[in-house]
Amino acid sequence: MPTLQRVLPELGIVKICQVVAQRHLKATWQSKELKLDIFAEDQASNQFNVEIQVANEHNLIQRSLAYFAGMVNNQLDQGVKYRDLKPIYVIFFTRFDPLGYQHQFERCRIMAGEHQPDRLLNFIYLDVTAPIAQVNPALQRLCEFIETGKVAPNDPFILKLEQMQAKAKMNSEWRDEAMKINLREQDIEYRIEKGIAQGIEQGVMQGTNETTLKMIRAMKDDGLAKAQIVRLVAQSRQISEAEAQRYYQMAIAG
Repeated sequence: MPTLQRVLPELGIVKICQVVAQRHLKATWQSKELKLDIFAEDQASNQFNVEIQVANEHNLIQRSLAYFAGMVNNQLDQGVKYRDLKPIYVIFFTRFDPLGYQHQFERCRIMAGEHQPDRLLNFIYLDVTAPIAQVNPALQRLCEFIETGKVAPNDPFILKLEQMQAKAKMNSEWRDEAMKINLREQDIEYRIEKGIAQGIEQGVMQGTNETTLKMIRAMKDDGLAKAQIVRLVAQSRQISEAEAQRYYQMAIAG
């Protein structure tokens, strides 16, 4: 709740009635499944999707629209009238300038009518790396914590986040699950590309097997544990973990 209160103080949020981490939305069995980092609903039936986007994949607007469409579709049970749709806020914290305007805070909205200016859709983008602060002090402290880990000693919420972060680092099961989700969706492709690039630079590009070895070495250089590397190689190459283990041994030996 404190995050939403800082981003949207004008809503006067006093209670969160529902919050779901990693909420999955799927309209039909053959449609693309959407996964929301955080889904929440407040006492006024406003619905929120909060995301943190580290890498710029140049599709933020499209992703925002997809999340909005999924949340709308999720509201449309049989008998629900369009005019009864609940307000939706799609919020992205990013580590890059999302729209190219060099603004820390960007808000795009579609109004439902003259008397209900916020009753349909709001896209909110927050660049935590922006050099000039444009937001309220409480939200700025949150942005600084996300970007640099800076802790405001007089802000109880930021202190609580720091404690949760420390707990996550010490909890191997929690850390492994978070890393697995993140790497599966974003980092595997990066590691493969990094391995390919290294192979080209060194003039030793020898097909898929060499690329796999480069990928393993890149992940090891980045500090990933052996078990995590083996699991990710097996997933990305669609091979058994025994075969991935063999590649790992080859990479280390080489």
